[in-house]
Amino acid sequence: MKSNATKIMNSWPYLLGLVLGLYFVIFNIVGFDFSFFPGDLGDARFNTYILEHGHKYLTGQEASLWNAPFMVPEANVITYSDNLIGSAPVYSVFRGLGYDRETAFQFWFIVLAILNFTTCYLFLKWLFKNRYSAVLGAFVFAFSIALQSQMTHAQVFPRFFIPLALWMLLLFKEKLSPKYLFLAVFFLVMQFYAGIYLGFMLVIPFGILLLLIVFGSKFKLFIQKIKQLKWWIYVLLGGTINLVLLGTLMHPYYSRSLLVGGNSYENVVGTLPTFSDFFFSQEGSFFWDQLSRGKADYGDLWNELALWDHQIFPGGIAILSVLVIIAFALTRKRWTKIKTITSSSVWLIIITGGITLLIFVRIGDLSLYRLVHALPGYGSMRSLTRVINVELLFFAFAVSFVGLLFMEKYKNYLVPIFLLFMGLLVADNYFLEGKSYRTEKSAAQMRVTPLINKMNHVPEGGLISYEPEVKDAAPYFYQLDAMLAAQSLGLKAVNGYSATSPAAYSPYWNELTKETRESWFKEMNFTPDTTYTIH
Repeated sequence: MKSNATKIMNSWPYLLGLVLGLYFVIFNIVGFDFSFFPGDLGDARFNTYILEHGHKYLTGQEASLWNAPFMVPEANVITYSDNLIGSAPVYSVFRGLGYDRETAFQFWFIVLAILNFTTCYLFLKWLFKNRYSAVLGAFVFAFSIALQSQMTHAQVFPRFFIPLALWMLLLFKEKLSPKYLFLAVFFLVMQFYAGIYLGFMLVIPFGILLLLIVFGSKFKLFIQKIKQLKWWIYVLLGGTINLVLLGTLMHPYYSRSLLVGGNSYENVVGTLPTFSDFFFSQEGSFFWDQLSRGKADYGDLWNELALWDHQIFPGGIAILSVLVIIAFALTRKRWTKIKTITSSSVWLIIITGGITLLIFVRIGDLSLYRLVHALPGYGSMRSLTRVINVELLFFAFAVSFVGLLFMEKYKNYLVPIFLLFMGLLVADNYFLEGKSYRTEKSAAQMRVTPLINKMNHVPEGGLISYEPEVKDAAPYFYQLDAMLAAQSLGLKAVNGYSATSPAAYSPYWNELTKETRESWFKEMNFTPDTTYTIH
């Protein structure tokens, strides 16, 4: 048995990579004094509301996950958005420790970064049998500069099930064990629970890898297995458990889709990344501002095409590593005899990553994604550049691969090479403080505190409608102000904000007046006993 001191010594590369990522990336966003949270006064605060609702549901303060008390009287209102229930327990821990809603949100963000880094590290360490190269790849997955454009989408922060799902598939490959197939699908389902967007997106590389295993490298073994009744019993039992778990989560969303429909391919194709987007960086990089372009460069197209979401440059080292992989794939016999690099699992990941990339890019309006869009559920997604959160695992794999090439070639200088790579990765992905998409926590709290004071007289469970007399900001600011204030006091709110809403709600969403409220109630055939109007 290794002593604890030995284990710690062996873990120093992991600890170094994690500390550097937290120090230079994560705390550059939240601040060492916890002054900021990632995102803006819109989606970030909405996701905070959703996490708080999840916390209240998990702790018995709310009876229903789906019937959150906003946009009253709309039923199952959570189905208009992600529910985040898969990562809400992390947030709930910090609420239980006494932290306020916004601070718990910050801790949730930090812990998720640690989990993203750790699961990717474990996967790459298993794959390459090298802890140093695993750290390099995990740093890219958890702290890449590409994630700066994702800061306004808190629902993509929990990504730690992605490496686990593909890892279990590769373990399944060895002997086609039902245990590992169950775990692979279980982690896929858990990614849906953590964030539905990335759950759908993970299905694509997951399905590709599974097909490559079953009908490629292990086809003969698969033919033997399907003749065994015991194998089928275990597979079907595991599949049933996962199907029940997924169905429990997705059935309310399916019911919602029957009412509101989905987005056409023509409406979403513009949100697919182009190859040039992988060379498009957000302004604020230490090295790569020459790849950044802002609103002034695009004019009206900036908002029309949501071009900030297309800033998915994963860093120079990640791009170069992919080019090395391509060169390696074309001339592998001349490159290396390292068994962990020439293994079938490595080649399966290379092929899976390549196909996934080709599916989720477009040239003009042409893309293979058109075929995927026709699958059930995919019509619900509106922002497909978020696939970078999945694809970063393949960029991480490439960086780890290249790092191992150098380390094996210069074995006597393993630690110096590792440290050099780490330094370059930090500089490559470093983002200047204040340039990230982030919001001052006190500013968000100051918008809500006065409303809480105004609502203090409303009895618990009462229905409020916030209708400010002066509006000098976007309507959704006021909607969220009211939602968060009402949530703090255990009240219901006519006010609401989500990814979408009923058409009849739109006038109230934009105007917040007595007339639009009454019109909304009339459309819903809803007559409350008392509505407390807050001005």
